[in-house]
Amino acid sequence: MFGRKAKKSKPQIKRASALTNKKEQSDRPNLQLLGVVFTFLTAGVLMIFSASAVLAFVRYQDTFYFVKKQIIFIVIGLTLAYILYKLKYLQLRYLTKVLLIIGMAALFYLLPQAIFNIPMPGVVTLNGATRWIRIPGLFDIQPAELAKIVIILFTSLWLTRGEKTKIKAEKWMKNYKNNEYLYPLIKICYSVFPVIVVGITSLFIILERDLDTIVIIVLTFFTIYYAAGTTKKESRFVLILLVLSLIVGTAASVLEPYRRERVQSYVEILVKGEPTNKQGGSFQIWNGLIAIGSGGVFGVGYGESRQKLFFLQEAAYTDSIFAVFAEEFGLLGSLILIFGYFYFMAIGLQIARNSKSRYLALIAIGVTAWICIQAFLNIAANLAIIPFGGMPLPFFTYGGSNTITTLMGIGLLLNASKASNMIEKQPKKLLR
Repeated sequence: MFGRKAKKSKPQIKRASALTNKKEQSDRPNLQLLGVVFTFLTAGVLMIFSASAVLAFVRYQDTFYFVKKQIIFIVIGLTLAYILYKLKYLQLRYLTKVLLIIGMAALFYLLPQAIFNIPMPGVVTLNGATRWIRIPGLFDIQPAELAKIVIILFTSLWLTRGEKTKIKAEKWMKNYKNNEYLYPLIKICYSVFPVIVVGITSLFIILERDLDTIVIIVLTFFTIYYAAGTTKKESRFVLILLVLSLIVGTAASVLEPYRRERVQSYVEILVKGEPTNKQGGSFQIWNGLIAIGSGGVFGVGYGESRQKLFFLQEAAYTDSIFAVFAEEFGLLGSLILIFGYFYFMAIGLQIARNSKSRYLALIAIGVTAWICIQAFLNIAANLAIIPFGGMPLPFFTYGGSNTITTLMGIGLLLNASKASNMIEKQPKKLLR
């Protein structure tokens, strides 16, 4: 009898330990993703030092001034990324609602100064754009950057809302069923509620003169909706939103003098090969193109860029850092960098496919689309494939808001890759 019991108990212990080990291994961070991210971050810090050392010494007598600040931003971003990675499924859903309120409130807080020039405590206006809230002693936060994550989380949550939520909404809408005008309007608004949220967010951001962020948000939102496989009616509304955004973007380019100059310079470069006025709105893009052309195939070498010293200046370590990278590492280095972003995209899509939750799969799609769209638009703008804008290059561009929010997105990707997120049943067709 004792022998039989011993024989039965041993395999049970082995099975339990095997399951535990399997779960622990499956919940480890995605090493491929971490490898790409830390490679990008290291290269980004090195490029910021190369692009900013001279200017930092002239202004602050410290060649590492911008590098030190960037490392602080990275540490803050990695801390928040770790917190988001460790959050459980239900905690993340709750956080989505909290971040939506905080994000919308922050954008709304900027409006009085942005529209009516009413001074607001901590709000910073630079070059006519009101986009930042200053935290004394730390850095300036750009609420529009946080809006990228908020829209991804909220859209993913709405498209995966449970049956109980839908039933409650239907019961509430039945109260207005007798009203032949109000009921259809409420029903339509409910079915495309994320479109309304994105529309209001875009309106706030356009009033703060940040067209580039709207482009990224709308394209990311459209990608999530397409991946979710929504109804034809909802897809039409999303397409209408995309068209309206393009119209608003075109109008903004015409109405704003500095944007009009950039578009004009872009057209002149396409038609004539060079802009007429190289000192106006085309100064940054033209000198960026000179930097890229000077790099040749193999580049001039790390730290040897000439354009960064006297022509690109602040843009050398912000919007035009790709031009400096291309000058120092040439065509070969640029292709490796672009391949790195494609590799990142492949990892993100693989995480989405393997995710055990539809909600987390859509988040993975959204984060991957956001970072890759932003990267490719920045590179395209530096190459004069599209009109030049103020889009940062993820992991490379100097800046607190951009660096921190990008790393928060990485935390969400890592969370989506965890196999322990098995709250929902795996649907037969998770994504399109």
